[in-house]
This record gives sequence, structure tokens and C-alpha cells, in this order.
Amino acid sequence: MDRMLTDGEIVAIGRRLRDLREKLGFTQQEFANKLFWDVSSYQKIESGKALMTLDKAVQLHRDYDVDLNYFAAGDSYDKEDAITHLLINSSKQDSARMIIRLLEYLIRLIKKSLIMLL
Repeated sequence: MDRMLTDGEIVAIGRRLRDLREKLGFTQQEFANKLFWDVSSYQKIESGKALMTLDKAVQLHRDYDVDLNYFAAGDSYDKEDAITHLLINSSKQDSARMIIRLLEYLIRLIKKSLIMLL
């Protein structure tokens, strides 16, 4: 299905970009500089007059741990929900393996914490 983003969706993406910038405490100029973006292009994206490219979205994800699902579509993505989704949609054997690996990881973290305390 060919579907273009609506103007409202583009404006919403720009709003989420502005919200992120403000949360981080940057001016438009500072944030554009940190991202190595042209400030006028950045301003167009934030104001909803232009759409950022995929490479810019990936850069936001990598540099600022931005959830691209939320950022692009406004859909929240909870990491706990992701684990539940994986477990529910996996075979019992795969779910058991994932739980064991998760528990092993948690045990290693606890051991490291205890060693640091002693």
C-alpha cells in the first residue's frame, strides 16, 4: 500500500524532535551543531515543513537513545512489553532459553555489584 505521511504526521514528528531538544536543554543551533546538521534544515524539520531522512533518524537513535517507533509514528514502545512479546510469541523451549539467559545475566550483574561493595 502506497501511503504518504500527512502534513499532521510530519508536524507531529517535528514536535517530538523539538520536545527532545528542549528536554536535553539545547537551542536549535546547539542541537543542530551536535548532530552535524545544517541549522536551517533542522529548523524546517522541527517546524514540520520538512521530514528528516532515515540516516538522521538513526543518528538520533544512536546518539540519544531515541525510540524510533515512538519518534516516527508516535507509538510508545515499552522495553518490558518487548520482553513479554518475545516470550509470548516464542516456543516454550525458546522462552525457557531466553529466561535462563536473562537470569544468568542478572546473576553476573549481582556478583559484580557485590564484588564492588567488598
